Amino acid sequence: MGRLTYYPGCSLRHSAAEFDISTRLVLHKLGVDFVEVPDWTCCGSSPAHMTDHLLAQGLAARNLRQAATVGDEMVAPCPSCYQRQKDAELEIEEDPGFRQTVNEVLDLPYEGSVRVLTLPEVLLEKSGVEAIRRRVTTDLVKLRVVPYYGCLLGRPSSLTGEADEEQPTSMDRLLEAAGATVQRWNYKTECCGASVGMPKAEIHRRLSRKVLDQALEAGADAVAVACPLCHQNLDLRQVQINAAFGSSYSVPILYVTQVLGLAFGYSDEEMLLHKHAVDPRPLVAKAIKEAVAFREEEARLASEHEARQKMKEAAKQDRARRRAGRVPSTEEGGAAPEEAVPATSAHDREEEAAG
Repeated sequence: MGRLTYYPGCSLRHSAAEFDISTRLVLHKLGVDFVEVPDWTCCGSSPAHMTDHLLAQGLAARNLRQAATVGDEMVAPCPSCYQRQKDAELEIEEDPGFRQTVNEVLDLPYEGSVRVLTLPEVLLEKSGVEAIRRRVTTDLVKLRVVPYYGCLLGRPSSLTGEADEEQPTSMDRLLEAAGATVQRWNYKTECCGASVGMPKAEIHRRLSRKVLDQALEAGADAVAVACPLCHQNLDLRQVQINAAFGSSYSVPILYVTQVLGLAFGYSDEEMLLHKHAVDPRPLVAKAIKEAVAFREEEARLASEHEARQKMKEAAKQDRARRRAGRVPSTEEGGAAPEEAVPATSAHDREEEAAG
């Protein structure tokens, strides 16, 4: 049907509402048409896919079938949801026998016609960097961020199609197009420990602490994510990390769509910044204020430079005119021109001789 469907999943509907709302607003601002998957259900991550393969693929296949009733593409902003739907899409497409097995447990069959996409894919394919730049109304040049992809957004490449699992660039390009200053770092895809946050808290605290350390070392003021689990682990659990290590981290963790939304002129309230454990609003306000001052100073310096260039050009043209008239200027070391001697007539000369 040529239409994009939107699968929010359980997290975006509840604990990650700010990701859901900011995503919808950004897609709307960019003119990306979409419709929510009708009567969607849980994708099966993680309980189902860890215990029962057929159940996991059946849950995902049902969502794909529901999406197929209104479109032929699905965006799943949550990387875990994306992984489950994408894995089912590929297995059902490549294995007719398994497709038949799955369809036997569905109330209505799914024949395999929906392409599953990540949110960065949709933003870059359906809109693009230039379109994003054109929508920017709030300058975020003084907001220094690092993009954190986590484990699932680009891995494994056999599933996601990511060209470089260790150094992906999709979020970098989105953040740069929004006008933020993207800091370079080598911790883009290191695990934050979200998957062991409950059973092995010590491990998750150590891994998350390393991510925060590396972000600060890279010169970032904030970390941009596109995963509800990564956001929860790095934002909500900073208090636990500080208690465990005697540290004082206070690093705002923003969804990439919140950064885009702020750049597009949406307010703090519309981006639900108040829902964060580490309040990003003071940082955002400071960055916007500094950006205004920076642009004013930039404009002042540019104006002064232009004035100096005009003066140099005027002096250059003046010297050229003097040379063309063979009248050297005193600043070039030439002598002042001699006064012209008036010519005498023949009658005057005769009178002078007679006298």
